[in-house]
Formats: sequence, structure tokens, C-alpha cells
Amino acid sequence: MTPEERPAAVYRLWAADGTLLYIGSAYNPEERSKAHHHKSWGSLVARRTDEWHLTREDAFEAEARAIGRERPAHNVIGTPRHTGPAERGRVMREASDARWRVALAAARAGATLVEARRAGGWAEVEYVEASGLMASYAAKLRAQMESGGTYNSRNMSVPGAHNGKLTWEMTSRELREARVAGVFGSVHPPAQRTSRVNE
Repeated sequence: MTPEERPAAVYRLWAADGTLLYIGSAYNPEERSKAHHHKSWGSLVARRTDEWHLTREDAFEAEARAIGRERPAHNVIGTPRHTGPAERGRVMREASDARWRVALAAARAGATLVEARRAGGWAEVEYVEASGLMASYAAKLRAQMESGGTYNSRNMSVPGAHNGKLTWEMTSRELREARVAGVFGSVHPPAQRTSRVNE
């Protein structure tokens, strides 16, 4: 199972009287929910429910929809005190798109695989930094790149093609569907796998 296929949960924290206190998302909701214990409302949490999704991106999107629809008491999206999951998810998706666009352009212009990976990695770092959000996340990406890494390059093996589309250009969902259909045995060789830092 590749990192972007790793299941993630949308978790809900409830008070004993049934009040919905908070909605979040995480790979490990049990551990993540512990971070809320120190908050002013942490002592009110009586139970947690988890709703699992195939990928973290799917969970981000479901989390944003759930917060908008269910209005939990202690989510503060859109205020200066907090960068909400919908906004974080949007920036991360756009940064990822920038990475792929730059890497593809570099590869098509004749760059080596390593050069294309690094160009894409730097594009992602610069996009996250320019957003002004998630400063610690941006710093972590920059540190990886400055130490010679090619952050988030796990899919960027020699590209295959399906229906006229390079695997580099396919979304995670398209790649997953292609594998399920047996089109690709694997587009993620073990040597290319790295960990995504989403938390």
C-alpha cells in the first residue's frame, strides 16, 4: 500500500449530552484526539466516533464538508486563531499540483529524473511558503530539500502511460482505479516510496 492510499479517518469528539465538540482528521485518530485533552473544552469529551476514508486527501475533503454541515462547537475555521482543514487541504493540493506541473515541464524540457524531481520539490516548498500557512510544515519541506532530498517524489519513477496520460499526470484516484483494473501492476516501486508529512 502506497502512502497516498493509506486510510485516514474523520473523527468526531462528543460531549456526554450529545453535543458535537470537534471534527478533525488524522491517520491515527486515537493519538490525534489526545492532543485536544489540554484544551479548555477537553474535559467535556465523553466519546469519539471515526469515519474512515481511503486516503488522507479524501478525509480532508470529508472533514471540510462535515464541519460546514454539522457546525461543531469548537472548530474555528476562518478565524485568525486557526487555519482550518479545508484551507490547509486546499494549499496542500495546490502545492502538489505545482510540484507535478513543474516536474513534468522539466522532464519534457530534457531534465534528468533527479533534476525534474528536485525542480518539482522546490516548487512545492515555495508554494507552501508563499501561502503564509503551516510554517512548521513548510520549514520541514525546505529542510528536506536543502539536505538534498526530493520531497514527495515517490510517484516520479519513469512514467508509464494509460489512455494517453502519463502516470505523473494522473491523480491518486486515477492511479488507484488503474491498478484495480489491472492496468498497472505497480507504479510505486519500493525504492521510490517515502513518507508524506501531513500531520
